[in-house]
Amino acid sequence: MRRWWLTSLVGVWIVALGGLVVWSVDHDRATVPEQRDIDLALADLERAAGVVYAAADGDDRAVVLGELQLTRDCRITPVRSGLAAARAVTVYVADTKTAEAVEQIAAGLPADWATDWGRSSAGTRVSLHADAGNFVGIDLSSPAVATTFTLRLTTGCRPLDGEVPRGAGEASPSPAPALLSTVVGALGGNVGEPVVHAVTCPSGGVAGSWTVAGVSTPDDLPGHLRPAGEVVHADETVRAYRNRDDSVVVRPEGAQLSVTVSTPC
Repeated sequence: MRRWWLTSLVGVWIVALGGLVVWSVDHDRATVPEQRDIDLALADLERAAGVVYAAADGDDRAVVLGELQLTRDCRITPVRSGLAAARAVTVYVADTKTAEAVEQIAAGLPADWATDWGRSSAGTRVSLHADAGNFVGIDLSSPAVATTFTLRLTTGCRPLDGEVPRGAGEASPSPAPALLSTVVGALGGNVGEPVVHAVTCPSGGVAGSWTVAGVSTPDDLPGHLRPAGEVVHADETVRAYRNRDDSVVVRPEGAQLSVTVSTPC
């Protein structure tokens, strides 16, 4: 009788332990990146990118959303390969405004992201790090005198089963903003089919960046770009503008130009 009772008790314990393991897999937070595969990581990255893009926006800056980048040469273990995803938000500011802009962006990120930003001891560099949860990190390191800096979001190496679908992690874009046609038309070009990178905003809407390349460079480029709005920063490598809520960035590409118009969250 006693042996039967002990056997029954062990059986119940095994069933209970198995149930606890199943429940834990479904409900407990992941403790290592490998417990959230690339499909889950892309959803996490998309959510975080919308928050960062919204926080990066400001009346005195221009903002460009980068494309989703997938890297296949990462390793989860020495014998197991995976996939890493990244996305960037690039910010253009006026001279001496980098530290101020980074401070404002840090303040605009969620409190539970434990955002840490600061200047180097010599004051020559500005850095930022935040943890968006589920092993998605946000990092920035820039010279304090820079007029362009980039916030980079990364997932780290994640498991991949099968192929990643095209467009994974990208929100479905809305039509191109009218300002894109205005600026490209002022330069004597046509919009055609712009390259679009879109993101879902914290509010649930969609925003992003539309880029047209191969636009001819006219004489008196600043004069032709008056419809772009107020100048944020301009030099031989980039011209960045703010037009109400939208951003305009014009970059030389050889003898031609690329024009990017970004809408806000």
